[in-house]
Amino acid sequence: MSMSLLKGHFVRHIGAILNSIYKWLYSPNVDSMHIWGILCRSRPPIGPSGENNFIMYHRNNGHASEILNKNNHVLSLTESEVYLVECDNDVYDVSRHSFFYNAIFDEAILVKSIRLEDFLTYVESLEYPKVEVLFLWNIGRCGSTMLAACFEALDDCVSISEPDDMFAPWLRKDVYGSKTYERLLEATLKYHLYQIMLRKPQTKLVLIKPYSYGFWYAVECREMQRFHHLFMYRDLEPFVISAAIFEKVLGKSKRHSLFAKVVGFEKIINEGVKSLISATEQFCPDKAKEIDNILENEMSFLNCMSGIGTALLYYIYTQLIYHDRINLIAVKYEDVRQNVIAVFKQLLDHIKRDVNEEEMLQVLHSTKKDSQKNTALSSFNKDKQVNERILCRYKFAIKVLKTLDLEYMCHEGAKLPKTISL
Repeated sequence: MSMSLLKGHFVRHIGAILNSIYKWLYSPNVDSMHIWGILCRSRPPIGPSGENNFIMYHRNNGHASEILNKNNHVLSLTESEVYLVECDNDVYDVSRHSFFYNAIFDEAILVKSIRLEDFLTYVESLEYPKVEVLFLWNIGRCGSTMLAACFEALDDCVSISEPDDMFAPWLRKDVYGSKTYERLLEATLKYHLYQIMLRKPQTKLVLIKPYSYGFWYAVECREMQRFHHLFMYRDLEPFVISAAIFEKVLGKSKRHSLFAKVVGFEKIINEGVKSLISATEQFCPDKAKEIDNILENEMSFLNCMSGIGTALLYYIYTQLIYHDRINLIAVKYEDVRQNVIAVFKQLLDHIKRDVNEEEMLQVLHSTKKDSQKNTALSSFNKDKQVNERILCRYKFAIKVLKTLDLEYMCHEGAKLPKTISL
């Protein structure tokens, strides 16, 4: 195990112990805020961080309404508290931070904690920000970070890649109860838009790129009908190769392994698997057991692969609920790579957004950059030493997942989004 992983494991354990003591000593009162200084921090190479990734000391107190000041961002949510970080630098600058959870962790100068109910009350009191929102749903390992960077190249667009706080409530859905859970879904989104408009008031479009298994959000958040939606996917075999490269970053790890626990993936892996099995049992019951066996026995990167089935099945579920009222179209990675200008113009037409020639040149330039710069994935994107043995190794997984693939389902007559075509 590397020294960085050992350090992260140590910091999380010490942080968890200290935070348990702090919660006993400094339980937040109504409208109060605890402000914490940072002594040490350590985050995983991939994935979000929480309050336990910091070793902190109690600095002073404040008022909960201070969350409405600029430069505050939600770090994590517990059953009763919200942890925020104060960041002076621009956490929405994707040229410096490919993922939002990395940005707020790296740029944090202070940590703050308030009651969950106070957070909800203050955010709900705000006027809803006047800005267009575009969700970029995706299967994972499909170029969605690159496409988000294309939108970021537009002068009046801000891109948020994988804002963990918007999707974390799902992991505690049963604990929160349905009413608080629904309030959290709407409040975390609204708070992001509010903070963006404080920092960048000229913004007209906010693109949000969720996790690959985050499509359930579109089903359960009542605000979804007012926004635009894209769904991004790619051919299955190149996707598997990309996921196998991703596996090199994670290391070979089964769902319940020590490695999965150390790097904090066990819960996310299990939740991702649970979401796929739940959706499969509802829509493809004959495949549920087969897929469960694969996910139990294959490596942890298959959690990323499970995003294919989860996203597609939840898309159908969404359509059944909303009766086509969600404004959603699909885009394929291979089409974007073939002619980014033509595809991107069609995407902008979908959201009724004009673009000038200078902006299109910026968009084209953005596709030539490393969209995952400064992350553990960056160097692996350049790894071309992947051969047929990868596809052979995962041929059973590919066979089953093909039954959930977008184009397969199109041939079967499933109700799926209109796909941008050249």
